[in-house]
Amino acid sequence: MAISSTIKKLFHALSSRAIKRRQFAQLRECDPRMLKDMGLRWERGTLVAINPEREPAPQQRKAVTRDAHESCPHCGSRLT
Repeated sequence: MAISSTIKKLFHALSSRAIKRRQFAQLRECDPRMLKDMGLRWERGTLVAINPEREPAPQQRKAVTRDAHESCPHCGSRLT
């Protein structure tokens, strides 16, 4: 019985992680104007809210990071 519940929890954790990775991969492909419309921006390789004071009480969330050399830290445009 304990083994089946552990396997279910593991499967649920893996599937939710895969969903989150897909969502963040889609956000990486968005240009800065689209992210601005959604209220997001890349800052030093981390996805952050434009108006963080409007967010609910901070919860211990991990920041989404990407390679800092992919985009300009000032304007957010892609470097090629």
